[in-house]
Amino acid sequence: MELRMLRQFIAVAEELHFRRAAARLGMAQPPLSQSIQKLETRMGVELFDRSSRRIRLTEAGLVFFDEARKAVAQADLAVEAAQRAARGLVGSLRITYVGAAIYDFLPRLLRVYRTRFPDVDIHLQERPTMRQVRALQQGEADVGFARPPVAGADDLRYLSVLTEPLVVALPEDHPAAARPVLTLSDLAGEPFVTFPAHEGPSFHARLVAACESAGFSMRVAQEAVQMHTIIGLVAAGFGIALVPASMRNLRQVGVVYRDLRQTASPLEVDLAVLWRRGEPSSVVTSFLETLRGLRLERSG
Repeated sequence: MELRMLRQFIAVAEELHFRRAAARLGMAQPPLSQSIQKLETRMGVELFDRSSRRIRLTEAGLVFFDEARKAVAQADLAVEAAQRAARGLVGSLRITYVGAAIYDFLPRLLRVYRTRFPDVDIHLQERPTMRQVRALQQGEADVGFARPPVAGADDLRYLSVLTEPLVVALPEDHPAAARPVLTLSDLAGEPFVTFPAHEGPSFHARLVAACESAGFSMRVAQEAVQMHTIIGLVAAGFGIALVPASMRNLRQVGVVYRDLRQTASPLEVDLAVLWRRGEPSSVVTSFLETLRGLRLERSG
């Protein structure tokens, strides 16, 4: 049964007059009368009592009128839902991220995105960079915020989001905590708390290279895959850590953050958004458009 026939029936049932219903539908009366007759024949019941000058609904017609309105309303909702989904207004979005992203950029982005797209369900999970790559490749996540460059990820696209300097996280009773600015060479011989190389290879390699350029090898005392765990281990006295400056927003009792004196080759790390190559979903597209807008605002 076509929705067109239901809409025609509803118009006649509401007007109880074929000519007025036809005018309302923008059609001639004879085709409308024929359509209602075909509907009655198909159903095997009379929907209208035509025994007097003014038509009226039969008992069957009254019941069908209520159900037809529900069916048309539901169909309209289905069309609207499909159109909203095509514009990225509804759906779900699975976001994975490195720990430092949640302490600065990501909350601001999510606040803007949720204001614009309140009907998109967002699912968040913290993962190191390489676990993000696997999750994206296996279809377990839609976008990720990771540390580039990423090896073995030719099937992914990425866009740089921000670059931030590294700072030193120290136990508050560490002798170097009394100084507002440190150099890398000040950290020679210190035990480090850092990411495992296989979980964040580019970040780990950046730290190793920086320490070697300062004349010493990084001595790893403890490893952890989550940034707040690294800061917790610093608070416990296991060592110091080089972390993105956004981690200053994590105020941990027993930990202080100190700037590094920048050289001709600043010690910085990048954050990038990753997604699968090919045609992204409407929800991913709308998310990336929101992100690009926020980046433009930051650079403006």
